[in-house]
Amino acid sequence: DVWWGLAGMGLWLALALGAMALIRSLGWDLDPGLSVTLLEMLLLLPVWWLTVRRYGVGWQALGLRGFGSRALGVGCGLMIGSWLFNLVYSLGLSQFGLQMQDDIIPILSELSAPWLFAFGAVAVAPLVEELFFRGFVFAGLRERYGWRTAALISAGLFAVVHLQPTAILPIFVLGLIFAYLYERSGSIWPAVLMHVGSNALALGAAYLAIQMGLST
Repeated sequence: DVWWGLAGMGLWLALALGAMALIRSLGWDLDPGLSVTLLEMLLLLPVWWLTVRRYGVGWQALGLRGFGSRALGVGCGLMIGSWLFNLVYSLGLSQFGLQMQDDIIPILSELSAPWLFAFGAVAVAPLVEELFFRGFVFAGLRERYGWRTAALISAGLFAVVHLQPTAILPIFVLGLIFAYLYERSGSIWPAVLMHVGSNALALGAAYLAIQMGLST
């Protein structure tokens, strides 16, 4: 089921890239926020088809369960560690004239409705991606390969699918953290909340830069 789901993800990625290329070639003005939200929601289709529909289970089988407050403390500590790692990593990349991720400031500056982009990036993407990569891929592979191997595989896929070569290592580290939180708590919600915080911090910093006149 997991490998079929990953095949579906590959098809989803190919169609998304093809659709974006077509839209650019036709000169259509499609709001990036709407694009992000719709594409992320489509990723739920293989998850629903191969779990909820096929086995007649509820979404709680994918990790939508309650959790203890201790998991949030552990998550916050690990995220602080990841942010420190990202800082050192970014400084290292800057020595070669590289940056860790694409600059989103120009995108936010040109949006007529930035709230839609923020909703897609901060609310929709974390929930959908955690359902797919942790609730579906990690949990499924864990049954056969053990949680450590499953964490490595799911984190690697999570990093690669973001299509940002210089950010693969930091995103891989985040994937490991999210998988560990799911393994520890039995719920994807701690990982979702940490994912939300990470995306919100990035968008908040970009928005602050715009307000301070740092956009180019």
